[in-house]
Amino acid sequence: MQFFIFIRCKPGKTTEVGQAMVRKRLKEVQEIHSISGEWDLMVRAMLTPRGADSDFESNVMETLLADQWDNVDRTQTIIGYRVFNPEDSFVE
Repeated sequence: MQFFIFIRCKPGKTTEVGQAMVRKRLKEVQEIHSISGEWDLMVRAMLTPRGADSDFESNVMETLLADQWDNVDRTQTIIGYRVFNPEDSFVE
Protein backbone atom coordinates (compact mmCIF):
# COMPACT_ATOMS: atom_id res chain seq x y z
CA MET A 1 0.00 0.00 0.00
CA GLN A 2 1.28 3.43 -0.93
CA PHE A 3 1.06 6.53 1.22
CA PHE A 4 1.71 10.09 0.10
CA ILE A 5 2.64 12.46 2.90
CA PHE A 6 2.38 16.17 2.21
CA ILE A 7 4.32 18.41 4.58
CA ARG A 8 4.05 22.17 5.06
CA CYS A 9 7.21 23.42 6.75
CA LYS A 10 7.73 26.60 8.72
CA PRO A 11 9.33 29.36 6.62
CA GLY A 12 12.95 28.61 5.73
CA LYS A 13 12.87 25.05 7.10
CA THR A 14 12.04 22.96 4.01
CA THR A 15 15.64 21.95 3.23
CA GLU A 16 16.37 21.11 6.87
CA VAL A 17 13.27 18.92 7.18
CA GLY A 18 13.90 17.20 3.83
CA GLN A 19 17.54 16.45 4.61
CA ALA A 20 16.69 15.16 8.09
CA MET A 21 14.18 12.72 6.58
CA VAL A 22 16.65 11.49 3.95
CA ARG A 23 19.32 10.84 6.61
CA LYS A 24 16.98 8.41 8.38
CA ARG A 25 17.03 6.06 5.36
CA LEU A 26 13.72 4.42 6.25
CA LYS A 27 13.09 1.37 4.07
CA GLU A 28 9.42 2.37 3.69
CA VAL A 29 10.28 5.76 2.16
CA GLN A 30 10.55 5.51 -1.63
CA GLU A 31 10.98 9.20 -2.53
CA ILE A 32 11.05 12.65 -0.97
CA HIS A 33 10.24 15.59 -3.27
CA SER A 34 10.42 19.33 -2.76
CA ILE A 35 7.25 20.64 -4.42
CA SER A 36 5.51 23.93 -5.18
CA GLY A 37 2.05 24.99 -4.12
CA GLU A 38 0.24 24.54 -0.82
CA TRP A 39 2.79 21.97 0.45
CA ASP A 40 6.59 22.10 0.62
CA LEU A 41 7.50 18.40 0.62
CA MET A 42 5.91 15.19 -0.62
CA VAL A 43 6.99 11.79 0.63
CA ARG A 44 6.01 8.55 -1.09
CA ALA A 45 6.06 5.61 1.32
CA MET A 46 5.28 1.96 0.68
CA LEU A 47 4.09 -0.45 3.36
CA THR A 48 3.11 -4.08 3.38
CA PRO A 49 -0.66 -4.64 3.50
CA ARG A 50 -0.82 -6.30 6.95
CA GLY A 51 -2.14 -3.63 9.30
CA ALA A 52 -0.64 -0.90 7.14
CA ASP A 53 -3.02 1.89 8.13
CA SER A 54 -2.72 1.29 11.85
CA ASP A 55 1.07 0.95 11.79
CA PHE A 56 1.68 3.88 9.49
CA GLU A 57 1.49 6.78 11.93
CA SER A 58 3.33 5.13 14.79
CA ASN A 59 6.04 3.47 12.70
CA VAL A 60 6.74 5.75 9.76
CA MET A 61 5.38 9.24 10.47
CA GLU A 62 6.70 9.46 14.01
CA THR A 63 10.12 8.13 13.02
CA LEU A 64 10.34 10.21 9.86
CA LEU A 65 9.58 13.53 11.56
CA ALA A 66 10.67 12.70 15.14
CA ASP A 67 13.23 15.50 15.44
CA GLN A 68 11.51 17.89 13.02
CA TRP A 69 8.02 18.52 14.42
CA ASP A 70 9.05 22.04 15.53
CA ASN A 71 9.84 22.84 11.88
CA VAL A 72 6.52 21.51 10.53
CA ASP A 73 3.26 23.47 10.35
CA ARG A 74 1.00 20.73 9.02
CA THR A 75 0.92 17.32 7.36
CA GLN A 76 -1.65 15.46 5.30
CA THR A 77 -1.46 11.76 4.47
CA ILE A 78 -3.21 10.23 1.48
CA ILE A 79 -3.50 6.50 0.80
CA GLY A 80 -2.84 5.47 -2.80
CA TYR A 81 -4.75 2.49 -4.12
CA ARG A 82 -4.51 1.52 -7.77
CA VAL A 83 -1.69 2.67 -10.05
CA PHE A 84 -2.77 3.34 -13.63
CA ASN A 85 0.04 2.60 -16.05
CA PRO A 86 0.18 2.92 -19.85
CA GLU A 87 1.61 -0.63 -19.89
CA ASP A 88 -1.50 -2.07 -18.23
CA SER A 89 -3.52 -4.29 -20.54
CA PHE A 90 -6.80 -2.44 -19.95
CA VAL A 91 -5.48 0.85 -21.41
CA GLU A 92 -6.24 1.33 -25.11
